[in-house]
Amino acid sequence: MQNSILYNNNENQNNKKMNIIADVTICILLSIFVFLGIRYQYLLLNYREWGDESETLVTVKMMSSGLKLYSEIFNHHGPLTFLPGIITEMFGNFNVQGHRVFIAIIQILSVILIYNSPIIKGRTQRILVSIIVATLMLSYFPNIFGHMYKYQTIAGIFIVIILSQYTLPSIINQELIDKKRAFFGNLLIASLPFLAITYLPIAILLFFSSYRHSFNKYAFYGLLSALILNIAFLCMYGSIKGYLAFHIYLNAKILPLYNHSQPGFIYIVKVIRTLTSDITYFMSLIFLLASSLILARKESIFPLRTLLLVGGVVSLLIRGPGFHAMPYFYALLPFIALNFSVVKFESTTSKYITLFFLLLCTIKISLIIPGDKKEILSKPIPRETEFSQLVSELTNKEDKIIAYSFRNYEYLASDRLPASGHFFYLPWQKKYNDTPKFGILIDACKQIKEVRPKVMLIDKWKVWNQYPWDTYSECIEEFIDSNYLKIPNKPYYVRKDMIKNFNEYYSNEKHKLIVSHQLTKQNPIQLNTNKTYIGEKTDQSLVGIAIRFGTYKRVNEGTARLAINNKDGQTSYIDFSLSELKDNRYKYFPLKENKYVSGKIEWVTGGGISAWESQNDKGEILTCINYYLADGSIYYTPGCPLY
Repeated sequence: MQNSILYNNNENQNNKKMNIIADVTICILLSIFVFLGIRYQYLLLNYREWGDESETLVTVKMMSSGLKLYSEIFNHHGPLTFLPGIITEMFGNFNVQGHRVFIAIIQILSVILIYNSPIIKGRTQRILVSIIVATLMLSYFPNIFGHMYKYQTIAGIFIVIILSQYTLPSIINQELIDKKRAFFGNLLIASLPFLAITYLPIAILLFFSSYRHSFNKYAFYGLLSALILNIAFLCMYGSIKGYLAFHIYLNAKILPLYNHSQPGFIYIVKVIRTLTSDITYFMSLIFLLASSLILARKESIFPLRTLLLVGGVVSLLIRGPGFHAMPYFYALLPFIALNFSVVKFESTTSKYITLFFLLLCTIKISLIIPGDKKEILSKPIPRETEFSQLVSELTNKEDKIIAYSFRNYEYLASDRLPASGHFFYLPWQKKYNDTPKFGILIDACKQIKEVRPKVMLIDKWKVWNQYPWDTYSECIEEFIDSNYLKIPNKPYYVRKDMIKNFNEYYSNEKHKLIVSHQLTKQNPIQLNTNKTYIGEKTDQSLVGIAIRFGTYKRVNEGTARLAINNKDGQTSYIDFSLSELKDNRYKYFPLKENKYVSGKIEWVTGGGISAWESQNDKGEILTCINYYLADGSIYYTPGCPLY
């Protein structure tokens, strides 16, 4: 007997030690997981550009500039989509990465709320569910753009919070919810249709599947608060009539003529087709149905709430597979918690299982698996584009541009606002303008004529290989043909008065690029200039020049000086840092308006740079200089790059 007692005591002590070791190991691994997860999230801020996300950001920037959504800005997404962006822009002019921070924050919040969901009891279960959910969000959801600032992402995260904190607990046992969960749950539910009207079905079904009579007052307060806040935001930053015209009428009546998604029974057919379209969707359906069986057993008589919830989740597929299905996959995440909630996880063995999954998930988000890190780093968001370089060359910060048909990122890369409320232009916009509703009309052609952008990108997209540009371009094409010159082999159009020597610059005369000698103290770089603009023949007043330098792919230390002489015999000196020069790029020098006769680059404290030059067939050499004239036009040296 005594030996048996001693044996049991030793076994208990061993189990206790093993539990302590397991707990400590879990804490260490969890800390590593959190660190690697934050790093992964940071890398996703710069992963992959997508036109729909850029569309949201351009709209936000136009709204922040004072324009009204729907009445002055065309967009057919819900108004709540733009609230996070408006708040972000209050702190500065941010690009894609800055706006994705909001998505990263609410993703992290949703994981924390799943961890704290009242349907999970044990700490081990909470950790296991949280790491699985976080790994899916980080590793797999970016394939369907789940890391981007889009209304689908926001809707998906809202649904995760609603299900984990309110709906699932309410179905399982109303004692798991309280007045706060009822209030905030219904506030988010009522906000879903303000992201997109297509979320109205799931909002209704979530409300009824979650509703408990004992919390009806707080549910009502939540619904009312959402309506008041969303309508107030719409009135402040947009137009109710415009919302009805673009988000409701255009989406319901006009867009289906083009994307063949007529409302009604066809939506049910599309959901079924999507769920059986490939193995991923089919397995997700199996998972949802298996989870719903667990949930149905919690209902005493008929599992009506469970059926409503399942109906709401699959309704997220009414727009078919792909990125539109993103909220559907988000909605499945809380069901992982539901499945683990019925398993007891208090033994030492369960902790080993948790350690195993924690290790697997940590390895996955560590990016040590071949191809994972390369995938993220191989698709960075471009800091600039070819068109944005042209825009930077030809326009000022306050100038507006156009990028058609659907090239929204060009506005962000160029840091310019659009010249029309229709900052993209597609067939259904023209169709709406033929018969506008509620007095809402944005005339793209009229606005473009009034602004007369210095430069435009018109790619003349044949939408979905069905709708050619000339079927929806209205008078835009006619205006372009009359007032703009097309850069050869590019979809870029420059206003005729912008480039002084357009035909000469794009002539068939052959040139070759060469470089000057390197700048030294004893050997300055003489500027070989076009004599019409700098020289004895000049009759042109200049306000600036840009010189194309070569730095030999290095950062050169020190200072150089532009010395330029005007017709009155006066010399202007402009010192500049060599370290600021970019290899094979132009450096702009503002000048006092005057007529200049010669110039050179002098050594001050450093050298090692050259100026690019163009040599024609006759052996004549000109320094690559852009001449900015007082009348606002620019003369470009033939044979030299435009920008």
